[in-house]
Amino acid sequence: MKFLGLKWLLVLVIFGMANGVFAQDGECDLVLRGTVLDKENKLPVPFATIEIPSLGKRIVSSSDGSFSFDQLCAVNHELTFRFLGYKTLTQSFSLPATIEVFKIYLETDVKDLSKVVVEGEKVEEIASLKRAELSGDALTRSNGESLGQALTNITGVNILQTGPTIAKPVIHGLHSNRILILNNGIRQEGQQWGQEHAPEIDPFVATNLQLIKGAAAVKYGSDAIGGVILVNPPDLPSSSGIAGSFNLVGASNNKLGASSLMLEGGIAGLPGFGWRVQGSLKRGGDARAADYRLTNTGTKEDNFSFGLGYHKEGAGFEVFYSSFDADIAILRSAHIGNLTDLENAIGRDRPLFIDDFSRDINNPRQQVAHQLLKVNSHVDINNLGELYLQYGLQRNQRKEFDIRRGGRSNIPALSLDLITHTLELDLDLAPMGKWKGDIGASFLMQANENATETGIRPLIPNFDNLTAGFHVIGRYVEDKYELEFGLRYDYKHYLVKKFDENNVLIRPEFDFNNITGSAGVVLNLSNGWELRSNLGTAWRAPHVNELFSEGLHHGSAAIEEGRDDLVSEKAIKWISSIEKNTARYSIDISAYYNLINDYIYLRPEDVALTIRGAFPIFRYNQTDAHFLGLDANLSYALTDALEWTNKLSLIRAKDRTVGSPLINIPANRLESGITYKFDEGRLRAPFLSVSADFVDRQRNAPRVISIADVRVSETDLFATDQSIFDFLEAPVGYVNLNISGGFKTQLFSNELNVFVSVENLLNNSYRDYLNRFRYYADDLGRNISLKINYNF
Repeated sequence: MKFLGLKWLLVLVIFGMANGVFAQDGECDLVLRGTVLDKENKLPVPFATIEIPSLGKRIVSSSDGSFSFDQLCAVNHELTFRFLGYKTLTQSFSLPATIEVFKIYLETDVKDLSKVVVEGEKVEEIASLKRAELSGDALTRSNGESLGQALTNITGVNILQTGPTIAKPVIHGLHSNRILILNNGIRQEGQQWGQEHAPEIDPFVATNLQLIKGAAAVKYGSDAIGGVILVNPPDLPSSSGIAGSFNLVGASNNKLGASSLMLEGGIAGLPGFGWRVQGSLKRGGDARAADYRLTNTGTKEDNFSFGLGYHKEGAGFEVFYSSFDADIAILRSAHIGNLTDLENAIGRDRPLFIDDFSRDINNPRQQVAHQLLKVNSHVDINNLGELYLQYGLQRNQRKEFDIRRGGRSNIPALSLDLITHTLELDLDLAPMGKWKGDIGASFLMQANENATETGIRPLIPNFDNLTAGFHVIGRYVEDKYELEFGLRYDYKHYLVKKFDENNVLIRPEFDFNNITGSAGVVLNLSNGWELRSNLGTAWRAPHVNELFSEGLHHGSAAIEEGRDDLVSEKAIKWISSIEKNTARYSIDISAYYNLINDYIYLRPEDVALTIRGAFPIFRYNQTDAHFLGLDANLSYALTDALEWTNKLSLIRAKDRTVGSPLINIPANRLESGITYKFDEGRLRAPFLSVSADFVDRQRNAPRVISIADVRVSETDLFATDQSIFDFLEAPVGYVNLNISGGFKTQLFSNELNVFVSVENLLNNSYRDYLNRFRYYADDLGRNISLKINYNF
């Protein structure tokens, strides 16, 4: 389906509606004022975080503990007060009120002060970069999905798919090594360079997923050009008793079944001690497009984690371990036996291989295991601040199995073993008047080894990686505005061990280093508006795969070739957002511009016939590029029971060197939906939602050179035109309708949540531009899912 002028239509929907809702401002003009005090000594508590969750409002108390919210409606408001070392307090206030200034008293508390989980209670590392969050009911409704799929609920996030089983998050057009993922505070290190290597993380372990869309390299280190994803588990319990949760998921399309169980508690007589054990299972068979089965697209996961910790006032420690094991089938039709079949396979209405439904995971397939061990501690240093020390050990084992001759299909074609040690020190400085600060250092030591069992030349060589970084962040906080700055230095060293074309062992070494910085402002404007703006730089050294890849990457169904003369990517990103939240509506608009010099990308160049089949050839190249885009969220309560929600994402990317489009950039999209909330009775929070996903055709796609033209060409395909090309035109746009509903009820005195959804309700046939197997098959057809969550 084609959308004429869709971009402008989407903008008019958002801004036209916003213009109408702003007229409601005059109905809600009340002010709530208060002072946050220490309950014991009655002294002010400065810089406490105060939120109205229902409105999305969030401020910090001033140096004298005072705060105020304006533009509030005459209803009951629930406020949450948080600050490091105090119990979190939730309190309701009715407006209008007879009390002019409320006094709120916070009690001291023994808390889990782990680095990431309580970030909102310490220095908000990059306040001028807005954080998007998926938590609570929204996260529960994504149960059973991969991390990438769950994050698509956040505007500006897409997924780069390799068929229905593999999904990588894409933030503002960037993915893989340009995005950092922190799993329980530890930088996730796997073979994330592969476009079909999904994050080895079980979303069931998280209580919230947070996303920072800006260039956050100052705090989190190099590679954070596109953004940072934080996977945060809940705080460990600090008191005795046992609690837990159980999740059950079923889906019709691939007959998926998934379950998760979590138990947690403390020890009587030992306050501050807590533990948690969690495990999950997932099994799915061949997925289905609207008109046929997608043969060999099954999946299997077995995951486990546990944590324990002890925290008292001023000190504590925590230990966390997780294990992720997955077997993932790769679409059979993506692996072709000869050049003629490859030519025929690309762009077909139906795949070359279609078989009946099966749960078998056959070759081609991936087998991935990832273990993480984390140990962290914290201690309060008088008059200086809180010192955090954290160590992480990760082991990532990846095996990829191809269809091999001579009975060798059970021998992996790729077998990598990656071991990573990380060490982080972070000092959260005590407030000094209106100043807050954070200084820290991080170190990484990594070794990658190829197993000799493959019997073939490895895709990437063995290597050692040593990285060190140091940062400082400062914030100046006033009632109406905040200013911040950050500075960081990073150094990276590679030692590569490979055999040259004469089978002689060589050991090339590479050194990369750079300084990054950021500056930002947060403005609390009149009438409840909040503006955030940040300008930040980031950089990324080329990964070893980009320098030395040589051979068939079966998961990508492509031959990849590296270049050892690549230099570091250097980026500068500006992002600004403005938002307002009221009882009637909420609006959030952000615009960004990301300029990346020496941008590294895979360029299609040829096709080749190997003993394992026919595959396109891709080589790594560099250019200067820019990314320009807009994200917008708008929700409006049409009535007390009926709400309209909209999420808009626009992006345009360009190769600045030759003035042409880049490949694999998300298309413009809009999600619009209506939710009806039924009256409560025996069922709590019952609702029904209908939504539509409008996805435009990628109108800024590269030129097209077919496989047939590449085969017969005897000249350099870039002799007269240096722009990148694709083997197939971008697919047409599409509209998918979805319907969902759910409710909460009480079962054995505990809460039971039930959620049912139907995705692609009309069983539409379509191909998404960011599905790398769009060359061979359609995307998923109708999918009915049932998700049950029980907390006890």
